[in-house]
Amino acid sequence: MQFGTARLDIRPTIRIALLAVLATASLARAVGMIAALRAGNEEPLLAFPMTVVFPAVLVILLAVMPPARSREGVLMRVGTMIQLLLIVMLPAFGLYLALGLPVVFLCVELFETRLPAAVRAPIVKLLVA
Repeated sequence: MQFGTARLDIRPTIRIALLAVLATASLARAVGMIAALRAGNEEPLLAFPMTVVFPAVLVILLAVMPPARSREGVLMRVGTMIQLLLIVMLPAFGLYLALGLPVVFLCVELFETRLPAAVRAPIVKLLVA
């Protein structure tokens, strides 16, 4: 891990792709919520703030954060954004995904320390600018 003046960030194309997936998933959940309300089911409306709005705000905040000092920090941001997107897209598993958030950090640590450089380098090159 290096601490210097170099700053690393998420590649703009990855950031845009993650935000596009967020917008699509949120819109799909909103349409489903409206359809459920028309059918007389209030449950999706009551769950919407915690299963769509809150994770969406967190994804947006992670997307606009300033560059990180380490590659691990950027990878953890991307992993957390993906985990939050999964919470929006898979509401039935939202609680398990939220409770499993520390697994993202463990996976990044294992990725950085145990994966061979030949496998790790292309993935990092794809995600980190």
